[in-house]
Amino acid sequence: MAQKHRHPVIDWNRMTDRQRQMKARAENLTAQIALDQHREHDRANKALFASLESVLAQLADTPKAEEFFRLFSETATLANAKRIANHPDCPDVVRDEIALRIEKTGATRGREGAASVAPGQSVNASEG
Repeated sequence: MAQKHRHPVIDWNRMTDRQRQMKARAENLTAQIALDQHREHDRANKALFASLESVLAQLADTPKAEEFFRLFSETATLANAKRIANHPDCPDVVRDEIALRIEKTGATRGREGAASVAPGQSVNASEG
C-alpha cells in the first residue's frame, strides 16, 4: 500500500523576510474577512430590528404574540427578561411567568423580596 503524500510542516522560526510579509498579508486578509462578515451580520440584525415593531403589531392579541414574548424572555438574562415584561405588548401570562422566574431566582440566591416590584409595574404605581 502506498503511503500518503504529506505536505511539509512550516517552520516558523526559519521564515525569510518575504515569507513573513506573505504571512502578515494572509493574516490581514483573514482579519478583513472576519470584519466584513461581522459587519454583514450586524446589518442583518439591524434589518430585523427595523421591522420588529410592525411584526409585533401584526402579532398583537394572537397566540403567536405569547409564544414570541415567551421565547425571548426564556432566553434572556434576568435583567433583560424584566425589560421584556415591561414592553407594552407583552402578554400578561408571559409577565406572570417572568415574575415567577424572578421570584425563583431570588429564592435560590437566598434573598427574600428580590422582585419587590413586579415586571410591568412601575415603582410609583398606586394601589387602587
